[in-house]
Amino acid sequence: MQLQRLSGAKQRPLVVKARSRQLCTALRAQQQASAEYEALKGVKVFSAADGFEVELLSLWQPGPDTRVVIPFLTHFADLSSWEYAQKLNQKVLPQLREQGLQVITVGLGSPENARLFSSTLDFPLEGLYADPTGAAYSALGFSPGFAPGADINPYMKLLPMLAGIGSPGTLQEVIRGYVGDRSAKPVFNSATPFDILGQNYQRPFELATLRLFNMIGILPKWGELSPPDTKLLVQQGGSLVFKGTDVIFRHNDSGILKYTDIDALMAAIDASRGSSTQQAQLTTSSSSSSNSGATM
Repeated sequence: MQLQRLSGAKQRPLVVKARSRQLCTALRAQQQASAEYEALKGVKVFSAADGFEVELLSLWQPGPDTRVVIPFLTHFADLSSWEYAQKLNQKVLPQLREQGLQVITVGLGSPENARLFSSTLDFPLEGLYADPTGAAYSALGFSPGFAPGADINPYMKLLPMLAGIGSPGTLQEVIRGYVGDRSAKPVFNSATPFDILGQNYQRPFELATLRLFNMIGILPKWGELSPPDTKLLVQQGGSLVFKGTDVIFRHNDSGILKYTDIDALMAAIDASRGSSTQQAQLTTSSSSSSNSGATM
């Protein structure tokens, strides 16, 4: 009996140390995660619904179990914004509403740009906000695009980005739209001529067709959708998911068409129902792999 007690006494400090290390890891991760919340303090955006200016962080109360999803679109005339918004509208917003999560969508441009974007895509006006200066994007350190310090016309910066210069992954993403992707889900939910090529995957030319449709919708309204501050044409966006004041998911757009992966976003939201320690470990993993795009 005495030997057993001695054996137990020797093991106990190891357990205490292990738990202490886990707690320290959790605390460090939470401190890192709240950096985004701190960065957004004082940042203001404009409501698309009424045009009023409001502090972004005032739009929700950060309770310990409050989860808020913030997609930061690029400008409202950008293909990336259109694709991302379409996926959010079709696949994400209905699920998040059922779960009681708040979604605050921010885009680059004016409230007028945002309202036209909303009506054109049938995207919910409630919860849509405009950032006419890119203040939130700068505060969060999202990519400013190609040659940010060069004093040249933003349209001249946009052209090389479309070819993948200063826009990592864009060229590959364009090609993927034409050749298809067996690891991705179909683009269209209803029956289409693409069904002759098979089902349950992204068929060749399917994504390219959606992008063509979007381009046809954008070009006639370019002047009304694009931001008055043309420097924002090359500014990239991202996504955040907050739980309280901690970030449990972050994605930085690396370039044009490299917006947030919907499946990764939803996986992070589903995982956010775990304990505080699990959330801290999830955020630590996100921070360490943030350069690779969607992180969780």
